[in-house]
Amino acid sequence: MTVILEPTERRILQNPLENPEILIRIVDDNTATCKSLEFFLEALGYQVKIWNDPEQFLKEYKEDKEDGCLLLDIRMPKISGIELHDILIKEKFRLPIIFLTGHGDVEMAVDSVKKGAFNFLLKPSNEEKLTETIEAAVQFSLETHLKENKKIIFQEVFDSLTPREKEVVRLVARGKLNKIIASDLNISEKTVQQHRSVACHKLAVRSVPELVDFLKVIDN
Repeated sequence: MTVILEPTERRILQNPLENPEILIRIVDDNTATCKSLEFFLEALGYQVKIWNDPEQFLKEYKEDKEDGCLLLDIRMPKISGIELHDILIKEKFRLPIIFLTGHGDVEMAVDSVKKGAFNFLLKPSNEEKLTETIEAAVQFSLETHLKENKKIIFQEVFDSLTPREKEVVRLVARGKLNKIIASDLNISEKTVQQHRSVACHKLAVRSVPELVDFLKVIDN
């Protein structure tokens, strides 16, 4: 799974100003497995939330808004992981789902991925493979979130500018030269250059056309 990002969007994801909290959700009725995964994932810096009951997860998952992914077991009482996956598809669950189970086969894995699962791993999973898969799923979640909420996120980044920086980039986007902006704002050209440099860094834009496109997003 890949999300096509424009250069400015990709740089915003790497911007320290955009440092979203990540939550790894685990649905597995095996308490020991959950605790082991929790210890492993928290050591990697992730927040973790566990549900041993899939029905309880269905009641509560919408309360959590953080990006991340879902680690899902298959063989569970009441609702199997496959059945839960089908329900989440109908409910338009937006996060990547990684099956992590000791009771899977090739046919089950292929069918799950065809339905939209991010990956299908067997227990016990290789730590390196599990880490890589979760990192890829989290990145996919962040990129999808950015695409779906582009205007809101771009506005938040723009709001991080000072009033003077906003004035300068607006004038830059209109095609004005630094010396003209300096005259309009009654400040030195060097000060304009400083404001312009800092603002463009915050906005993750590297050219006037990128700046113009950025402002179009928040102004539309």
